[in-house]
Amino acid sequence: MSLSNRTAMLLVVATLTLAACSPAPPPFTASEVSGIAYGKDIGIADTRGQIRRIDDFKDQVTVVFFGFTRCPDVCPSTLMRLRQVRNALGDDAGMLQVLLVSVDPERDTADRLEAYVKNFDPSFIGLRPDPAELEKVVKSFHAIAVKVPTADGKDYTVDHSATIYVYDRRNQLRLIAQPDIALDAFTADLRRLAQEG
Repeated sequence: MSLSNRTAMLLVVATLTLAACSPAPPPFTASEVSGIAYGKDIGIADTRGQIRRIDDFKDQVTVVFFGFTRCPDVCPSTLMRLRQVRNALGDDAGMLQVLLVSVDPERDTADRLEAYVKNFDPSFIGLRPDPAELEKVVKSFHAIAVKVPTADGKDYTVDHSATIYVYDRRNQLRLIAQPDIALDAFTADLRRLAQEG
């Protein structure tokens, strides 16, 4: 074996050894999932009537959350936290797309939903399923949404899943989080996904 071939071989071995010794990336704070296609085959109209699918947001980290405009607590607090996370991403903020899927499309008119999500961040998008399709949409994410009458029986609220679904830039579901996840940790998770090739 010539000296140049021997040198090349040693370089290959050294490179493979270094790769094998490189530490694995730290785990995500949110629950990491793989091979799950929640919501992938569903198209939902946005507040302007355009049908949106997860695959429409290629090259972005897409966050999906279920809620409704009359929600008294978890919806506004989660959207506020997602705005804080987006702001904390700095230069990577443009890589994040937040989608709120209404679980109350009968009362969440397009105008009302649009104003609601934009109040938290102009980049957020509201999705409004056809009421007849709501159950199918909810099931596609393995979520829940149940109408609950108020005490006087004259109105209702909606009990719904508060899970946050995070899709990577290739539109694969990668993380599942709960609204109370630490903001710094969740920001780090999303930044890492945004910077993945």
